[in-house]
Amino acid sequence: MERILEVDDLKISFRTQLGKITPVDGVSFGLSKGETLGIVGESGCGKTITAFSIVRLLPKNAFLGDKTKISFRGRDISTLSKQELQKIRGKSISMVFQEPMTSLNPLYTIGWQISEVYRLHEGLDEDDAMKRSIEMLRLVGIPEPQKRVKEFPHQLSGGMRQRVMIAMALACSPELLIADEPTTALDVTIQAQVLELMNELKSKFDTATIIITHDLGVIAEMCDRVVVMYAGQIVESGGVFDIFDKPVHPYTKGLISSIPKIDVAKKDQKKLNVINGYVPHPSNFPEGCRFRPRCPVAFEKCTQQPPVVQIERQHSVRCWLFEGRDVL
Repeated sequence: MERILEVDDLKISFRTQLGKITPVDGVSFGLSKGETLGIVGESGCGKTITAFSIVRLLPKNAFLGDKTKISFRGRDISTLSKQELQKIRGKSISMVFQEPMTSLNPLYTIGWQISEVYRLHEGLDEDDAMKRSIEMLRLVGIPEPQKRVKEFPHQLSGGMRQRVMIAMALACSPELLIADEPTTALDVTIQAQVLELMNELKSKFDTATIIITHDLGVIAEMCDRVVVMYAGQIVESGGVFDIFDKPVHPYTKGLISSIPKIDVAKKDQKKLNVINGYVPHPSNFPEGCRFRPRCPVAFEKCTQQPPVVQIERQHSVRCWLFEGRDVL
């Protein structure tokens, strides 16, 4: 399959009052055309900041590691100027942000905001850009698009605002779409509609997609491969069936066992599994395995940094329990 994205040894650090902190350390993954990659983990694991680094939307006090390389179609975009990035953002790489109410500008109409994408990247005039915007709203299932383009974000429901964000992201048929928790704060019915819509549009445009979420149900439904992040590192990665049917890292097992099971009889139901403790702050990561303080099977060697070990052809894990296997 044609390779679209390669992220190699991603290291993101911040200059803060506490000194230098590194919330993402040594993350590597790739993505092929038409493939969907899920990035999952608790809040604070570094999922969103990883996505922001791909489109260079990091704060001014952030900087990448010397060995970090982010290649889009063979071109290292981590070294591009702002002008060069502007030509890629919104056209070749698009992003659906986590909260549509704060991502849409409340001072401009929906139509103006979508048509801006066509004016900037395709050079259309206002009339043609507005016509394309109406068609895009119709494509994402918004009723009466001629009316909606004249409305402001506060006049739309949460689900419709999320559809507008998807319409903006897909306006120029990007090769890579990054969706940061696209179903957060939506009710279950609207969640299902948004996920179905994303699947349909992915099939239509053959778009490579990265979905960032802590909802394992979304991962199971949408993704081909999964990356499990904890405390700024990838602790397990593999195909979606590998991760759900044969999880090997204690953290991945903990996440999956915490999902309620609807096929269990009431008399057999037990308390949900809980991973004790919290994700550590980047300024205070533990030595060795970062999951060690919360791990139910930690042992003495876990005080050292564990290697990344190949379990199967596309299934790898960062854990001392698998010492002796093929180290990546």
